[in-house]
Amino acid sequence: MRKLIKNSIITVLLTIIVLSIFPTTVFAKDYEPRLTAPNGEPYYTRELNAYAQTGYGMPNCVAYAFGRVYELNGTRPLIDRGNAGEWWYINKANNYYDYGSEPRVGAVACWSGHVAVVEDIADDGAITISESHWRGTYFNTKVYYNMSSHYGQYFYGYIYTYQEPEVEQEAQAYKMDETYFAPQKKDCFTALEFAQSNNSIMNPKTNALLNM
Repeated sequence: MRKLIKNSIITVLLTIIVLSIFPTTVFAKDYEPRLTAPNGEPYYTRELNAYAQTGYGMPNCVAYAFGRVYELNGTRPLIDRGNAGEWWYINKANNYYDYGSEPRVGAVACWSGHVAVVEDIADDGAITISESHWRGTYFNTKVYYNMSSHYGQYFYGYIYTYQEPEVEQEAQAYKMDETYFAPQKKDCFTALEFAQSNNSIMNPKTNALLNM
């Protein structure tokens, strides 16, 4: 009788597992660096760019940074005014984005008179930035090991404007006849076989055994 009750409980729990959907992690798409000039994208034109709409479009470092942040996040940047030397302080005063001294892809690098966007960070510490220049070069990229060397300007730090996409979820159902690996047994079982042979089931979320 006791064994029958145990088997009944195991069957009920296994049924719950079968009917439950357990999410598994799917990593967000890799960051795609911009290494070529914008080519008519609305983020850099009067259509969406706050600076272009007021007559200060590209070539202009803040107009480019605004457009690049817009392009990366898909939402209008919170910093939509001021010159390059003011971005760092505008962000701090309004607590728009986190900031710091550590380079991150998608971050806006801020100097006393310039802003650029971090596009890549190599294993050896090389930082690739993309940028535009007021009344100068429309677009270019450069590689730096020391950001303080950029045109001799004072380097403030990085504004972490890039918002990584939320991790997507993929549905995965655990079936009674599905074979899976049991680390404790170092063998493969179906969910039903493993539960019946051990009077227990495995919680797929934690890989913990629920003894019966």
